[in-house]
Parts: sequence; structure tokens; C-alpha cells
Amino acid sequence: MGFVTVQWAIEDKTDASQCKAYGASAVELMLIDAKNNQVTRQVVPCERFDTSVQVTAADYVGTITLVDENGRPVSEPLPVGPFEVSATEQATRRVSFPAAEGQRDNQGQRGTHRQRDRQHR
Repeated sequence: MGFVTVQWAIEDKTDASQCKAYGASAVELMLIDAKNNQVTRQVVPCERFDTSVQVTAADYVGTITLVDENGRPVSEPLPVGPFEVSATEQATRRVSFPAAEGQRDNQGQRGTHRQRDRQHR
């Protein structure tokens, strides 16, 4: 058995307000053993920004997705891997989600939901 730690950010930031901008309450991590296709699924609070999973030593691929309180995706899945987990070393993977749609105004600049809402009224 070995461990993989997955760390995520939104726009390279680990700020709970970024999760709220997406409407994300959690992340869903799916790890797939490349040899036997066994799936390991873990759901953890978005604002935690990291999780460690114990898995068998093997080669893995996977995805991480921001999800709402009902488990529905609010982001595109991002790839996690491929990577190898060994029994003697911990693997660490890092991913960063892009800004939520509502965090950019029509010119592609950072904005707030409130500003965007005003533009559409």
C-alpha cells in the first residue's frame, strides 16, 4: 500500500471564497488503477485544498472535479496523473482550476458576480 496526496487550487489560490465563486462545496477525486481499472473515489470539502488517499502500489490516472452540495459537477474534470504510487514513497499531485465563469467580466478581466449580474440585467 502507498499514499497519494492531491492538492488543488483555484486560479493558483487556496482561498475558500474561490470555492464559493464556483458554487463548489466539495471536490470529487477519482483515481483509477491503470492495471486493473479499480476505481478509488473520495469526496472532500473544497476549502480543504488537499487530501491523502491510501491505495495499492501501482500506476494511476484520475480526475478531480469541483462539485456542489448535491454532488453535481460545477467544473470540468481536471486530469490527475498519470503517476506511480509506491509502497515506500508518497506521491503528490497538484492541480489548479481556472477562474469560475462569474469571476470574469465580458473583457476577460477579473470581476465579481455582482458586477456580472448587473451587466446582464
